[in-house]
Amino acid sequence: MNLSIFNEQWKVVGVGVILLILALVLPLSIIAYIVTVILGVLAFIKPKESMFLLLFYFPLRSFLVEINPSLKLVGDLIIVAAFLRVLWNSRTNPKSIVQFEKFEWAFIAFLVVGAISAFITGVSLGAIVFQLRAFAITFLILYVVKRLGITKQDIKMFLWSTFIVAMILVVQGLVEKLSMRSAWMPEFWINRSLSPNNKVRIYGLINNPNVLAVFLTIAAMLTVYLKMLLPKNKVQWLLNLALVLMSGVWVLTYSRGTWIAFAIGLAIYVLFTRNWKFMVKTGVVIGLSIIFVMIPATNVANWISDNTQIGNFPRTGPAEEVGFEVEKNRITETFNKSTLEKSMTTGRLYIVSKGFEIFKDYPIIGTGFATFGDSASKSYSSPIYKDYEIGYDIYADNQYIQIITQTGVVGVLLFAVFLLGMLIMFWKYRKTSPYAIPMVAGLIAVFWCGLIYNIWEDKTFTMYFYFLTGAFLLVVTKKERVTE
Repeated sequence: MNLSIFNEQWKVVGVGVILLILALVLPLSIIAYIVTVILGVLAFIKPKESMFLLLFYFPLRSFLVEINPSLKLVGDLIIVAAFLRVLWNSRTNPKSIVQFEKFEWAFIAFLVVGAISAFITGVSLGAIVFQLRAFAITFLILYVVKRLGITKQDIKMFLWSTFIVAMILVVQGLVEKLSMRSAWMPEFWINRSLSPNNKVRIYGLINNPNVLAVFLTIAAMLTVYLKMLLPKNKVQWLLNLALVLMSGVWVLTYSRGTWIAFAIGLAIYVLFTRNWKFMVKTGVVIGLSIIFVMIPATNVANWISDNTQIGNFPRTGPAEEVGFEVEKNRITETFNKSTLEKSMTTGRLYIVSKGFEIFKDYPIIGTGFATFGDSASKSYSSPIYKDYEIGYDIYADNQYIQIITQTGVVGVLLFAVFLLGMLIMFWKYRKTSPYAIPMVAGLIAVFWCGLIYNIWEDKTFTMYFYFLTGAFLLVVTKKERVTE
């Protein structure tokens, strides 16, 4: 490895991390604004290097914003600044600015339909922009990555950055578990009242067990790839240990939807590659994580809770929202009568039912963004909720019913072209690229995630997906050869 290049590439990320730490140590708005502007300028000057800072920012964003709320636009500004630099670099070749894959055009058209429909419904401009940003900001990463090019050193930096962040989240997650959510967390999170079911789950600095589970899934897969790039030495054992720890915390999120998605992706991958050894190794890692991480951490946490005062204090903060996931045992009671009844009255089945009720009245282009179960309707509420007797600001936790309701038949077709277009593209290169089948398996797993999460609004997931898709397109189309 060329250490001089490696160190040079880390300078921008190092500066960015130091500035973010400064904004946490001095949690003043003015400091956060200055940091945001500096990082934006840096991203315009050094777009590729600054993009790596996103790997640190988005997985830790909830924590950063909880400490200093004025840091919430850092990621957006880095992406926009890098995007503007790419446009500037393309000024001598204007045609390249609007060169998109078919699935990209479909996604852009989907955004236009959702915005127009929302405007017709009477949604405020602020809410429309809010939701456009939720969908589109990380989509710009795909645009940028495809046009900046990558080197083998970039790939290693990408993998090592992911590994570092994953280990930060793993260590904090285990401390969270053993301290009964009383240490290494913002005070507001510590005081939050959780249901008996969710108390046992690790939320992490991501502040969401499902998002944490998705991130750890991605991080573990990338760590496996990192192992393949490194020589057979003691570092391999370090990474093996890290994989067991990641898997242990992944299990302790009790994110059933992510477990199912991972099983689907793994099955698809093994089916097409016949790589049975990988399935066996995966099973061994998960088994070891249960034996050496999950069971000990759970037993020690229970002992600490029963025999000490750590974490045993009244939680004075706001209670979590009452909804679908309130059963005592997430694994054994998933489909029991009580769970289904709650789902029909306040949970996912209720939301699906309401979504189709609205769709019947607005079948062509729907009611528009910021009207049903998305990020914007959660923040701004919705102009149609009163008409349909929806008494609270719901979050769909189902990307498909949200799209059906908000964009109608037209939006559904466009989004289908977006999803299936990517799948067809990956499949097209299955015989010429070793990365094609992993991308196919991952995308099919994400199709499942769309049934249980608003997955395409999650910045951590979409950041990684668009990074990887952009890199894949560079490699397979030979537009920019991956060099040393």
